[in-house]
Amino acid sequence: MVSKRPDPQTVQQIQEGLRDLVWALDGLNQAVGAQVALRPVDLEVLDTVARSGPTPPSQLAEILGIHPATLTGILDRLEEGGWAERIADPSDRRRVLIRALRDRGTELRRLYAPMARHLTEICARFSPSDLEAIRHFLESSAEAARKARPRRPSAQEKG
Repeated sequence: MVSKRPDPQTVQQIQEGLRDLVWALDGLNQAVGAQVALRPVDLEVLDTVARSGPTPPSQLAEILGIHPATLTGILDRLEEGGWAERIADPSDRRRVLIRALRDRGTELRRLYAPMARHLTEICARFSPSDLEAIRHFLESSAEAARKARPRRPSAQEKG
């Protein structure tokens, strides 16, 4: 990677572009969620489980920075809607895992298909090395956002 100090104006433009992207994706998620009666946070939980595979609720809460009690309500909605299910952990039957159900995933893929097509068209405009740099930038930016998120105090820290 290049270690040269970036132009502050370019950095500002990139930060503004990322904010625009976040708001545009939020609008997309709101619109898709409205079509299937899911909230954006429901979609975030569902996407995390679909990409990670069966996941313990405690790990989901940690990954997403969601209070466990809030996550319980989200999981109840996803289960009632046929989007996800709670299953016993095969390695420890006392533990529960959350698994995304494939049947409803087709519905979401259909609703997100226009965005996926647009992204494919955009990617076609870049060289493989440019795409690798973009991928790295996006992963690094996502990690920076996770690190910058305020941490929820533990029960011991609260009192």
